[in-house]
Amino acid sequence: MLKKTIFLGIFLLFATLSGIRGAEAKVYIDLSAPQSKKLPIAIQDFKILSPVQPESATTVKRLNEELMDALKTDLKFSGLFEIIDKKAYIEDPLKAGLTESGTDFKQWRAIGAYALIKGGFILEKDRLTVEVRFFDSVTEKQVIGKRYMGSPDNPRRVIHYFTDQLYEELTGRKGIFTTRLLFVSDKEGNKEVYMSDYDGRNAIKITRNRSINLSPQWSPDGKRIIYVSYKKGSPNLHMLDLRTGKDSAVSERPGINIGGRFSPDGGKVALTLSGDKSPELHILDLNSGEYRKLTDNFGIDVSPSWSPDGAKLAFVSDTSGNPHIFVLDLLTGNIKRLTFNGKYNSSPAWSPDGRLIAYSRSDNGVFNIWVMQPDGAGSAQLTFEGNNRSPSWSPDGRFIIYSSAARGNSSLYIMRSDGTGSMRLETGIGNEKSPVWSPFLQ
Repeated sequence: MLKKTIFLGIFLLFATLSGIRGAEAKVYIDLSAPQSKKLPIAIQDFKILSPVQPESATTVKRLNEELMDALKTDLKFSGLFEIIDKKAYIEDPLKAGLTESGTDFKQWRAIGAYALIKGGFILEKDRLTVEVRFFDSVTEKQVIGKRYMGSPDNPRRVIHYFTDQLYEELTGRKGIFTTRLLFVSDKEGNKEVYMSDYDGRNAIKITRNRSINLSPQWSPDGKRIIYVSYKKGSPNLHMLDLRTGKDSAVSERPGINIGGRFSPDGGKVALTLSGDKSPELHILDLNSGEYRKLTDNFGIDVSPSWSPDGAKLAFVSDTSGNPHIFVLDLLTGNIKRLTFNGKYNSSPAWSPDGRLIAYSRSDNGVFNIWVMQPDGAGSAQLTFEGNNRSPSWSPDGRFIIYSSAARGNSSLYIMRSDGTGSMRLETGIGNEKSPVWSPFLQ
């Protein structure tokens, strides 16, 4: 059951759109219902709530620009709001306050703003304090107001916390604005792993071994990652603790150690190891260090992906000729082939609710993103421009991130789970590949 709210402005708009009449109607934003119209919202420029020293003027300007940009990006990405152009604003920001009593809601309703956001910030040396308030312009009430303390080096992070809380207040579901991404880039000459905010901003390099680093994956709690590295010569599986920076080998058996994926409980890792016949799937128990062999054939079995309940693994195998996607029941050991079309199917990724598997499929040498049900039925193509690979789901299942080289060098793109609303992420790095979306982070 989605959370009800007393947000009358949203009720008036969405109830009317849904054909609901009368006082008995429930008041909430139902994300499962298609909405053709978004909620009009105005965002007033942030106020500077402390004296500005001449030497801080440039920093204050940057902070204001970044806070506003992050807020607009988050609200647009949510899919719930339509931001009204600043040119239409009537209320004088120099005379208006940040509270209900200091706001002339009639002027905001006059330009069609059902909702309003105001905020301000204080800069004190290396500490940034940000105050953000969300108002219902119809009831003239504050719906949510928060004060945050953070670093002036990363003001966007503060806004992401606010939009997470706002999103949950209005929909009853957790927001994804404080989640992060992993990806690989060789822009600086070596393939290194990078981490960024969900929108691609604040990207930082987290491996620096000047080797080949591939296939990063998050732990279920988001505190560790595993990745494949050639820094010791052969492909081994390594684990990096993001809290301490400690990097350690997880699997260094002779041959290949690739494609590691954490189990949903974080206690095991599915990976591909060299076998007597060919590369085979295994499960490594991180506590005991014991390996369990899953496949034994003359094909190449790679890219394992756990089902959310930990009972099954989707993977890629060429046992039938061309690479296709199969699913392995870990309890019975039964293997079922899921894909029969396409010349090359790869990169299966289970949705958080377990209802879909996203994957990359090539029919004529050009890859696109597809989804199908866990039994292989209902396959649907989501992208069509080609050269799209490595799909990964957002933790709420509403979005898919993938890499695309359709317009030249590889870049990161995000789209809704139905394939609509594709947009490119600007990381500032370039040639990004193998993106992976984090779980919800603490």
